[in-house]
Amino acid sequence: MAIAAEKAALTNVRTGSSTFWINKSIIIAGVLILATLAIALRAYQQAYAWTTGLDATAPEFQTYWIHLLFAIFAVEGIAAASLWGYVWFTRPKSLENVEPREELRRAGVLISIICVYVFAVFWTASFFAEQDASWHQTVVRDTSFTPSHIALFYWSMPIYIIVGITAYLYSRTRLPRFAARHSLPWLIAVAGPFMLLPVVGYNEFAHSYWVLEERFAAPVHWGFTFFAWSGFGLAGLLLQACDYAYELITGKTQTYTAKGAPQTDPALEFEREVA
Repeated sequence: MAIAAEKAALTNVRTGSSTFWINKSIIIAGVLILATLAIALRAYQQAYAWTTGLDATAPEFQTYWIHLLFAIFAVEGIAAASLWGYVWFTRPKSLENVEPREELRRAGVLISIICVYVFAVFWTASFFAEQDASWHQTVVRDTSFTPSHIALFYWSMPIYIIVGITAYLYSRTRLPRFAARHSLPWLIAVAGPFMLLPVVGYNEFAHSYWVLEERFAAPVHWGFTFFAWSGFGLAGLLLQACDYAYELITGKTQTYTAKGAPQTDPALEFEREVA
């Protein structure tokens, strides 16, 4: 009876605010933290890259860049352990009989974390990645730990990986639909960009031994393109999230046949109603 009452109450969402269930605090805090750190790192590059970052054998390079690299590793380790540990150890013991309003709130938290994840990927793909290519077209590559590499490979990429895995863990431990089965678009959206980090090792090996130029279209860069495209898996996840929210708000649930195929899909009914 309580579940039915909650479902009835949620139908009022359609006549009120359509975004009340999105956790704006997570989005604002996450975006501000990432933007502040990224801008601070860029300002650090502006101040020290050309004066201390051109010669990896110079004592200044050790002081200004290797020490920064170690500090970045420490911050990322603490962030990963804290976020993943919190999500895992505070997970509910059971996902049975979760009230629809609470389930919708959790879906809003998930979408908010995904927004932060996309923002983190933005800094990697559209800013630090292009900066790195420009740097190597100007400066001779003498180490894997260049000022641009530290920002891209050892800061920006691990940050979005940490946020992405946090979001995936949250969905698997808080939302019954994602806990019951793996979402293929969600796996692609998280695992694909994650694979950019292993590609870095091959990229550095190739640039050190036989691909010395920094052409964007060089075959050694194709792996970056392929796995970056996997971010489009977020589009499939968006459709699943819309289905999920619609079912929670209307009280109509998707049913499956004995073979696991969808039998009824409330989202399709919604599309017919809109049409």
